Amino acid sequence: MLISYRWLMDYFKEEIPVKEVINALRNLGLYATIQKRIGENWEKIIVGEIKSIERHPKSENLLVCEVDTGEKNLKIITGAKNVFVGAKVPVALPGLEILGEVIGVREFEGVKSEGMLCSEYELEFSEDKEGIMILPEDFKVGTTFDSHFGKGDFLVEVEVPSNRGDCLSYLGIARELSGYFNIPLNFEFKKVQEKNDIKIEDFAACEVLDFDLCPRFTLRFIKDVKIAPSPLWLKWRIERVGLRSINNVVDITNFVMLETGQPLHAYDFDLLKGGKLIVRRAENGEKIVLINGEERILDRDVLVIADAERAVAIGGIMGGKDTEINDNTKDVLLEAAYFLPVNIRRSARKLGLRTDASLRFERGVDIHRTSDILDYAAEMIRLIAGGNIAKDKIDINRGLPSLTKVFLRPERVNKVLGTTLKEDEIINILSKIGFNIKSQNPLFEVEIPSYRQDIKEEIDLIEEVARFYGYNNIPSVPLQKGHIVDPPLMEEIIERKIREILPNFGLYETINYSFMSIKDLEKVGILSTEPFNSFLQISNPLSEENSILRTSLLPSLLNVAQININRQQRDVFIYEIGKVFYKKDNSYFEEKHLGILMTGESYKDPWNIPYEIRKADFYDLKGIIEAIFEKIWGREPIFKKSEYSFMHPSKQGYIVFKDEIVGFMGEVNPWITQNLDIRERVYFAEINLDKLNFEKPRPQYKSLPIYPGIRRDLALLIPEEMPVESVEKEILKISGDLLKMIRIFDLYQGEKVEKGYKSVTFSLFFLADDHTLEDKEVDEIINKILIDLSIKGVYLRQK
Repeated sequence: MLISYRWLMDYFKEEIPVKEVINALRNLGLYATIQKRIGENWEKIIVGEIKSIERHPKSENLLVCEVDTGEKNLKIITGAKNVFVGAKVPVALPGLEILGEVIGVREFEGVKSEGMLCSEYELEFSEDKEGIMILPEDFKVGTTFDSHFGKGDFLVEVEVPSNRGDCLSYLGIARELSGYFNIPLNFEFKKVQEKNDIKIEDFAACEVLDFDLCPRFTLRFIKDVKIAPSPLWLKWRIERVGLRSINNVVDITNFVMLETGQPLHAYDFDLLKGGKLIVRRAENGEKIVLINGEERILDRDVLVIADAERAVAIGGIMGGKDTEINDNTKDVLLEAAYFLPVNIRRSARKLGLRTDASLRFERGVDIHRTSDILDYAAEMIRLIAGGNIAKDKIDINRGLPSLTKVFLRPERVNKVLGTTLKEDEIINILSKIGFNIKSQNPLFEVEIPSYRQDIKEEIDLIEEVARFYGYNNIPSVPLQKGHIVDPPLMEEIIERKIREILPNFGLYETINYSFMSIKDLEKVGILSTEPFNSFLQISNPLSEENSILRTSLLPSLLNVAQININRQQRDVFIYEIGKVFYKKDNSYFEEKHLGILMTGESYKDPWNIPYEIRKADFYDLKGIIEAIFEKIWGREPIFKKSEYSFMHPSKQGYIVFKDEIVGFMGEVNPWITQNLDIRERVYFAEINLDKLNFEKPRPQYKSLPIYPGIRRDLALLIPEEMPVESVEKEILKISGDLLKMIRIFDLYQGEKVEKGYKSVTFSLFFLADDHTLEDKEVDEIINKILIDLSIKGVYLRQK
C-alpha cells in the first residue's frame, strides 16, 4: 500500500520523524520503504498573483505575465492557456532547481522571463502536466508553498500481510504507530447533520436477497449536491497515492476508503430505475458495462447490486457506468456494505477485476463500523459538495456478530516468548492497542476490537505482546546441552520405517507433483471409479496438465514407469509416500498414501534362475506388503477380493488390517498398460497410511531357536467358492503356538481334482521353544486339523 507520510501525520498531534516511522513499521511486521521524496524545494516556491497578461509580441503561443511575489513584480513568460488576471500561482525564482533543471533569467524572442510559473507536475504535486497550478484565492501573496502544504512529503510503500486488512487504511497504520510510540490518535468521525424534512423512505428503498454473501448493506440519500472538481487538498491526497481525481463526490468516497479501509460507492439516484436497490446473485449470462467502459458477462456466483431492471454494480468490486456520478448528478445514493471476503476474492479473479475496493473486501472490513463510516462520508459530501442529507438511513442486516473474546494466560506469554513480563505490563501493552481486558482471574479475558479480524486464539495475542514489547527486547538465550527434544509423531516414525524397509527389496523412492489433469485419471482407468473420480478442481490453474489434485498415486507412478521404459529402462521398482485429495458430501479430504509399483525383472540375468521366475509377479508385491506390516506392526494383513475395473479381474485384492480396509493391491489391468506402451505386467499397491497411524509400531525381540522343528505339507481339496483365508485361519487356530510358519506353495485345478474343488498345498513348520518336538505331537495336531476341516467340506487330497 502506498501512503503519504504527510497525510499519515495528520492523525497525530506531534510529528514523528519519517525514519522513525519506517523503523517502527518494520519492527511491527509491516515492512516499509521510502519510495520517493517530493517537495524538497517547496519552501523556496513563492505564492504569486497575476496582475496583468499580454500576448508575446513575436509569438502567438506565449503569454507575458506580470506577477506580484510580495517583494516585487516580475515578468514571467508562459505557454499555459489556463492563466488569468487575479490567479494565485506558484512561482519559482531564478536559481531554484526544478526537476533537475536550474531556473534562470531567460530571453524568449527578445523578452526576458524572470522566473517560472509551475504546474502541479513540476512541483511533484500530482501527475497533471496541463497548465499552471491555480492556488486557492485565500493564499497570501509572498508566502511560501510549504506554509500551505507542509515541508514536502515522503511516499512510503507498506507491505501489508494478507491477514491484516485493517492496515489497508491510514487509520489502521496510525493505530499501529499510536501503540508503538504511545501517542494518542487525533481523529474522530464527523457527526452527520440530517435535514429533518427530507426522509430517505420517501425516495429510496433496498432489498437484500442473499445475506450469506452480503451480511450488511447500508444507504444514505443526499439531495441537491453540486458536482465540481475537488478542492486542492482532497485532490492532492488521493492523487499522491496513485488514484485519479474524478469529481468531489467520487473523490470523497475514495478518500474515506483510503482513510478507514471501508470502500463506498455513490450512485446517481435519478439514473436508478424504480428508486430501489436489490442485492442479489447475477443471472447466468447477465451483462454489465462497468465505469471503466468494459463489459463483463456474469454468472450465479457473482453478487450484483441491481435496480428494478438491471445490474448497476458488481458488489464489492466495481460500479456500473449507467448510474455513475456525472456532471449532471443532483441526488446521490451512498452505499457502504460488508461483503463475504471469499466470494469477493473468487469473483474478482474470475472476472479479472482486481480493484482497490475488492482488495479490501477480500481481506475483511469492519462490519461493526459500516454505518459510522457511511455517516462520516455523507457528512463530508455535504461539507464539500453541498446538498441535504435525508433523515435516517437504510441499514439491512440480520444482527451483527458479537466481538471475539480470547483467553490469555500470562505465564504462557512468558513461556512462549522467553520473557519475564508482569501481568500489569501485559495489560498495558494490550490496552494501548485497543484490546479490552474484561477480567483477570485467573485468566485474562480479552475482548478483541472489531477491526482486528486476524486475532482468533491465544497465540495471536502472544504475538501482539511480542510485537509491541519489541522483538529486540526479547533476550537471546543460547541453546544448552540436555534440552528435551519433542519425540517424532507416529506418522513420522511409520514413514521412516517404510523408507528403511522398501530399499531392501530394491525399490527406489520417487517424488511427484500433487497436480495432474483429468486425462491422467482417464488413461489409467480410474475416472469412473469411486472415490478416485471425486477430484478437486484447481481455480485458475497454470495449465490444463495441472488442473486437478490427484486422488490416487497410480497415475503418478505409472507415468514414472512409462518415462523409464521409453528410455529403455524396463525394470522399474519404485514407491512414493505422498498426499491424495478428494471430496465427499461437500467436504474435502487430504490423506497420506503409500504407493508401490513393480514391473520387469527382479533378478538381472542370473544363469541359474529361469526367465519366468526372474520377473516380478503378484506374490512378490504381496510379500513386500506382508513384510511391511510384519516388521512395523508385528502382524500380517489379510487380503480380500476386490473388483476394481482398472486392476486385473482375477489378480487384485483389498488389504485389510484389524477388520478395516486400508488399501488395495494387484496387477494393473493389461488393457491399461498396453495403451501406455508398457509391454511387461505391472503390479501396484496403494495403502492409506492415515488409517494406520493410530496403530503404534511394535518392535519385537525373538531369540534364535535352540530346538529342531518339524515341517509338514498338507494338500487339501477346498470348495471353489470357499476363501483359502478361512482354511488358513482354522489351521492357525487349531495349531496354537507350536505353528511358527504357514505358507501356500501350490494351487492346482485340473483332471486329477474333483470338479467344484481346488487343490491348495500348505507348508507348515512346527517348533517348540522349550523342548524337541516329537512326530506324535505334530501328528495329533494334523489329525485334529483334518477332522475339523472335514466338517467344513475340506478334505485331504489322496492323489
